Amino acid sequence: MRVLIAIIPFRWIIAGVLLLALLAGCEERLDLSTLPQPETAVIDTAYLPIEPPFPGFPGAEDIQIGRDQLLYVADTRANRVVMLNRGGQFMSSRSILHPVSIAQDTRLDLLVGGEIVAANGDTAGAIFRLRLVSASEDSAHRLEVAAMETVWVELAKPRRRFPGLTVFGDNSYLAVRTGPDNSSFIDPDARVLLFDGRDRFITPVPAFSTRPGTGITDIYDPTSIASFPGSRDFVLGQSIEAVAYGAIWMRYESSSEFEGWTPRFDPNRPEDQAVDFLVPYRYKRVEAIAIDPQRRDVFVADAVLDSVFKFTSRGKLKSESFGVVRTNGTMVQPSGMAYFEKMLYVLDRQSGSILRFRLSTDIPR
Repeated sequence: MRVLIAIIPFRWIIAGVLLLALLAGCEERLDLSTLPQPETAVIDTAYLPIEPPFPGFPGAEDIQIGRDQLLYVADTRANRVVMLNRGGQFMSSRSILHPVSIAQDTRLDLLVGGEIVAANGDTAGAIFRLRLVSASEDSAHRLEVAAMETVWVELAKPRRRFPGLTVFGDNSYLAVRTGPDNSSFIDPDARVLLFDGRDRFITPVPAFSTRPGTGITDIYDPTSIASFPGSRDFVLGQSIEAVAYGAIWMRYESSSEFEGWTPRFDPNRPEDQAVDFLVPYRYKRVEAIAIDPQRRDVFVADAVLDSVFKFTSRGKLKSESFGVVRTNGTMVQPSGMAYFEKMLYVLDRQSGSILRFRLSTDIPR
């Protein structure tokens, strides 16, 4: 049996009580404080998880939302790159040995940092290009049949790897290279390499110094990179075992006197010394970086601290930053991040899931 309950507006209740009091001619004045008082809702702006997560990627290292608005996962342990739609539905995959980084250019080609087996049986770090756009409708946007080229391989230094890739608007791109040997002054393992849109190597980015140290541009174990849409600015992430700064924000400058990258914030400048982004030793190991293209906010994920830090375009740390406690233990080891249309996607290496977060103020009520 269905019971219908009428919901009476609060102001009607007050009016009814007052009317009854007047009609009854009560001797005592009605005490309004005894009536139920309306409550004021206080909303704390925070990132809340969106259910369900997308499972099935234990050991995965990177996630990107392409210019085609599809999700791409470097499923490292499974030796494959996976394409999903934003609802988490599997679309296609491609076998690549230990993929660790992904980016997409304006031609919708995928760049993937992975490994190749050399003729002598050794594995070596390599960068691959997958051409998703095809003249044939049957093979267009299918990873398993896309033409794939090896555009760069480190056969002479087989222990080098490419844990980060980012593409600029002209299809030139940066590749983060890392490895165990940084003793060479001429060619250390830890570098950021610049390629043009035809996959031709241009130069290591000269702004960085490969060495242990406390300088803002000292790098030793870089792990990730992300660029700002519409510019050549980028943020580099790294482990701080040998250096002071786990995230380095670089700005591109071009003039008659200088062309290249310089730090967006520099501790040697007095006006930057109070900037939150510049706090040394803030991180342990930055594994992923994402950019909000509208607000130009920067998200920095630390896999050791199990946290995501959010900064404004002026380098101020925002209160929406969150960690393992806020997520009730679902985000344990973030290894990849992407941001699209107010949704933050976090790839968690340990749980093997893609977690989604949205600001509480952006969730329809």
